[in-house]
Amino acid sequence: MPEPLTVSQLRDRHDQMMSKLPRPDVAEVRDLTVAGRPARLYRPHGAAEPQPALVFFHGGGWALGGIESYDPVVRSLTRACDAAYISVAYRRPPEHPHPAAVDDAVSAVEWIAGHAAELGLDPRRIGLVGESGGGQIALAAALRLAASGGPALALLLLAYPAVDLRAEPPSGGLPDDLRRMIEWYVGDCDRTAPEVSPLLAPDLSVLPPTVVATGEFDFLRGQIREFTARLRSAGVPTTLVDGDGLDHGFLAWGGLARRPAEAITLLGGHVRRALGCTAAADTAP
Repeated sequence: MPEPLTVSQLRDRHDQMMSKLPRPDVAEVRDLTVAGRPARLYRPHGAAEPQPALVFFHGGGWALGGIESYDPVVRSLTRACDAAYISVAYRRPPEHPHPAAVDDAVSAVEWIAGHAAELGLDPRRIGLVGESGGGQIALAAALRLAASGGPALALLLLAYPAVDLRAEPPSGGLPDDLRRMIEWYVGDCDRTAPEVSPLLAPDLSVLPPTVVATGEFDFLRGQIREFTARLRSAGVPTTLVDGDGLDHGFLAWGGLARRPAEAITLLGGHVRRALGCTAAADTAP
């Protein structure tokens, strides 16, 4: 049996795969430092300032991915949502297990809210966006911000988020590499803590309006649908995009296949309406 890949090898393989994706045109791309972390600001064409700001936390099983590798994904979302995006490079395991990434996410939101005017952003329309492991980070950050009286969030957009890390999903198990990445991320933390498994948070009513995406073949679909039901029971305005024929990770394939592209457009429409973006009336599905 071959030796498992090292974390460096896994990261290189993931970055090479993502580098092949098309990079849609946007009005501006600018590198920043946000609360001491590398970040990248994206602006859509034709949007008037101050723009809503969506703070993005990438996927990649917590341990993989970064600003550069997820550049194609954020460009697609910027165009679909007609809003500014700020992609933040959080600290990754195994070097930095939980709660380092959540700490970075909270600090980033606080910094962006405090510097919104100089960035041409609307501090009343700041949302969090997370994909897969990044969805877990965004959700944990939103819960902590609500508990601490931090900046009020206008929206959560969670693409196939991991919301229950107590055990692997019941859909046949996880790939070995992903199982290792969960172990790297959680470390010695209590897997039932709400910031690790947000599905178990006692009070979800503190969350802002939320758009959740999953897919027909997503291995996290069961826990995501359970989480969506809990949001609705808590009175949180919630939209579920449950895409036929889609699998985990579909945001990356929007530039290559019709169904993922349609799902991204649909998500963008929901975000535009929630944030009152300029072109919502004309282009939302």
